[in-house]
Amino acid sequence: MEEPSHSRRFITRGLAVGLWVVVVWLGAYVAGCSSGTASVVPPTASLQSPVAQINQLIASASLNDSRPLLDDYVLGPEDMIQVTVYNVAGSEGGGLTPRDLTLRVSQQGMINLPLIGEVRANGLTVPSLEKLLRERYDKFIYNPEIGVAVREFRSQRVSLIGAVNRAGVVELTGPKTLIDVLASAGGVNQRAGNQVHVYRRTAEGRKSFVIDLFALTSSLGLINEQTAGVDVLNIMVQAGDIINVPEAGTFYVDGAVNHAGTFPLGRRYTVNQAITLAGGLNIDLADFGGITLYRTVGNEVKQIPINLNAIRKGEEPDLPLQSDDFLFVPISGLKWAWNFFIRTVGMPSPYPYIMPK
Repeated sequence: MEEPSHSRRFITRGLAVGLWVVVVWLGAYVAGCSSGTASVVPPTASLQSPVAQINQLIASASLNDSRPLLDDYVLGPEDMIQVTVYNVAGSEGGGLTPRDLTLRVSQQGMINLPLIGEVRANGLTVPSLEKLLRERYDKFIYNPEIGVAVREFRSQRVSLIGAVNRAGVVELTGPKTLIDVLASAGGVNQRAGNQVHVYRRTAEGRKSFVIDLFALTSSLGLINEQTAGVDVLNIMVQAGDIINVPEAGTFYVDGAVNHAGTFPLGRRYTVNQAITLAGGLNIDLADFGGITLYRTVGNEVKQIPINLNAIRKGEEPDLPLQSDDFLFVPISGLKWAWNFFIRTVGMPSPYPYIMPK
């Protein structure tokens, strides 16, 4: 039999390579088409810079917050108050004359008034002090009418710690809400989580408040762990309060995404939102069928398969992430080989070429 010529062998090999290229191209194309619905995760406006969003809301709420009543302010050392006794008889019996006294609360928390002597003002609100003074003066004045006004707010401090821009001691120069204090500290920083903890010592013992930052800045609501489920208004801070903004946990997204990395869990993220935060799936390389969430439970690492198509269709729940979760999007070997081959031979591709890192 006649030996095939060199040109015929070259043509035969070329046809074989061409056929292999067509098969690979079709396989990659079908893979891309069949999973295209899972490859696009629409961005959500609320995912964009949650810390910046919180700080903008803090600044806005601090300006627009309706001021809580001064009646809630707790008096302390160095505060200056004005005590007015309205129904004091005149020196010549010619009617009742108001008498004003301006007093500074001592370091020991006391004030000194005519007739009744020393009275402890420290720890009392304005209405409480008025009530106490009426009881004391009732021995000397018939049905005394007494008013108390705070003229200077001095030397009341709270401690601000955690993920804020300017942690430290904050001087309360007047009635302040929690959101006022956060605003005076320059807001929260990039490491902040979505909670604020307030620790307070009272006559009844230690109290704790857990406040959601988004709820605080948007609706000024909070949940007191002592009265769980009860909505109250933005609280007044008190001298001695410790305000802590804990740092957020982190989660990780790696593999065939456009911006793999570590992300702060500064708000509640689901798997879908985490992929959006990582720049979306890299459709040129991603193996949509192999996405896995690795979660540490006790001393074990649990593998949770993720079906994005089912999540997008509402057939499966969009799993919320937890601190230290690791979301991995594997690279498809077929897509990688195709991209590498077309880059080598210079052929057009159904996908833009992106080499894996």
